[in-house]
Amino acid sequence: MSPIFGPAVRDNATEFRLWAPGAEQVQLVRDGQAPTPLERSGDGWWKALVPGSGPGTRYRFRIGDLDFPDPASRRQDGGTAGWSVVCPPLPPSGRAQALRPWHQAIVCEVHVGTASPEGSFKGLRDRLEHFRDAGYTALEIMPVNAFPGQRNWGYDGTLLFAPAEAYGSRDDLRALVDRAHELGLGMVLDVVYNHFGDFDNFLERYCPEWFDQHMETPWGPGIDFTKECVRRFYYENARMWLEEFDFDGLRFDAVHEIGTTAREQFLGDLAKSARAAKRDAWLIIENVNNMASWLDREASGGPVDFTAQWNDDYHHVLHFLATGEDRNGYQDGSKDPVADLEKAMADGFVHDGEARGESDGTTRNEPAARLPPDAFVCFVQNHDQIGNRADARRLPDRLDAARLDFLHFVTMLAPQVPLFFMGEEAHMRTLFPYFIDLPENAAGTKRRDRYTQMRESFDEQVEDGDLPDPNAPETFERARLDWTEFDLDERRAALDRFRTLAAWRREHVWPLSASPCTDARSGRQGAAIVVSWLFEAGVLSMALNPSSEPVDIACVITAPPVSTGTHSRHGESLRLEAWSAVCWHSPASD
Repeated sequence: MSPIFGPAVRDNATEFRLWAPGAEQVQLVRDGQAPTPLERSGDGWWKALVPGSGPGTRYRFRIGDLDFPDPASRRQDGGTAGWSVVCPPLPPSGRAQALRPWHQAIVCEVHVGTASPEGSFKGLRDRLEHFRDAGYTALEIMPVNAFPGQRNWGYDGTLLFAPAEAYGSRDDLRALVDRAHELGLGMVLDVVYNHFGDFDNFLERYCPEWFDQHMETPWGPGIDFTKECVRRFYYENARMWLEEFDFDGLRFDAVHEIGTTAREQFLGDLAKSARAAKRDAWLIIENVNNMASWLDREASGGPVDFTAQWNDDYHHVLHFLATGEDRNGYQDGSKDPVADLEKAMADGFVHDGEARGESDGTTRNEPAARLPPDAFVCFVQNHDQIGNRADARRLPDRLDAARLDFLHFVTMLAPQVPLFFMGEEAHMRTLFPYFIDLPENAAGTKRRDRYTQMRESFDEQVEDGDLPDPNAPETFERARLDWTEFDLDERRAALDRFRTLAAWRREHVWPLSASPCTDARSGRQGAAIVVSWLFEAGVLSMALNPSSEPVDIACVITAPPVSTGTHSRHGESLRLEAWSAVCWHSPASD
């Protein structure tokens, strides 16, 4: 599929292209040159083939009195309102598949701007050995497309094809991916296709046809995916990250906020387009509606559409059991958290098969038990669960090391794909508050919106003045990992325990999860749960006690176990002390 968005570099000229169906006239503005008119070419397109405008040419478009960058700019000079720069595609790597099989993913979520002192692609590249040595096999990078200012979570982007100048160049990003691959680390990029950031969103001003004016997201007007050209923009973006930058996969943010009638068509074709670029790409969705059909498998075991979904259900119940906090998706006091945990471990989702028709986000539809364990990405912390707290604190500030080790044990050794947030491997306490970098008039609106969001969306009863100023540089600095902290005895000890868990996953889980999972069976005894996943290669079993009291259970351990916490065995009786778990695997008999 040849791109139709962005400049096309020819032998001695560049074709500039802009989709603006409602425009009366469009001009190309080049740095230091007289404006060049573009010609209407049908289907809403404006084009001009301009000699002498090769790589390095700085340009904008002009409609009326509005000058703006190319929405498909591959490189920016001067921020999201600055010059777009012509650049040729990066050379392909020649790889048509992901670095490793998906079931081998042990994922660390990383924010480039705070993962190193430099806050850059180069800074992260120079620290990749830490992630490899910790036991990770993949990094999931929060969005890196151009955003306003020098600091941002990444979800307020308006130019989706251009890597953020604050992090480095296109070549720097490709070098980061290449180095990760040399070290055996797969790379996933988080992309946002459900909205644009509202600052420097020129599209809304000159191309209202891009948006469905009758649909709102929590962040602004919804995108009109009924239009073929609009859908094509995102297909091309996904392919660029997979082909030019050689990412192994993509994580699609909040697909449940895509509300147009063409959502099904868009998501299905998005997956097909990405797989045409990299046939076994790791395609991960965030979807509170828990639509299991997007995760269905072919007869061969490969995904029909998407590879996996972030599993909030798993997080919510484990978070409640560990902390007692009845929020973050677990406000219903009538729920039985032990039963919900049992269902999450065996079936994947807690909330499924509960709703008919359209879900309201608290009840979900489509039973998930038919899905394999690796259709779910499970975690006890991520950027949302930390950053959308008023205090922006991580679990080590609320839990002792033994309880956090229990959470890591269960997440790492269950056959679902585990994800951890950067620094979690060493029980780091670095805050991760929400941060932006905007002019003061725009920052004031964002501050007010943040208080509304915390109160209404995240159930945080904050008073005015309670939250850190998201626009203050010191708020951003508080989120930056302090790499000297890894030298502390407590951090080194936690990291050693994490490495052991990762080694156990390779030894006990990978040999089984490389084969199809045919069933999952579970049983509850008091507060304890025993879950067995039946793979063609053998059986993986886990007994866990997510409570503060010891539990005696009847349980036959058929192979040498590994464990966290304290347990003892007496014949066919297993005593699990508070917050302890045992795991073992039995290979298939000949």
